[in-house]
Amino acid sequence: KKKKGIDSVEWKDESLKITADICQKYRSCADENWSGVPEKLKSFTKSRLDEANCQKEFRSSNVYKLIGGDIQKIVMSYRECKNLILTTSCENLRKGFIDQQAVCEFIKKIQSGNP
Repeated sequence: KKKKGIDSVEWKDESLKITADICQKYRSCADENWSGVPEKLKSFTKSRLDEANCQKEFRSSNVYKLIGGDIQKIVMSYRECKNLILTTSCENLRKGFIDQQAVCEFIKKIQSGNP
């Protein structure tokens, strides 16, 4: 049975905006490197990073539903991870800088269901 989570309209609105900002950042970084990407992979990736699709995927996530841990920690961590992503250069994003940040690692664990 799927977990329902917490139904917070304010959080859902804010988290969708955060997600749109994150997708936009990754989309802008990806735009710099499309020349070496095979056509099939390019269209698949672009569609995944499209704002509507990105938010659609996010709507089924644990962060969106506030499942898997302390609600305040999830909210604060997602905000903080977003700020890190938005202020990190595309080059450092490609190098995996975000994967080394504890707050973003926490969000990845919540999303995967392994907090």
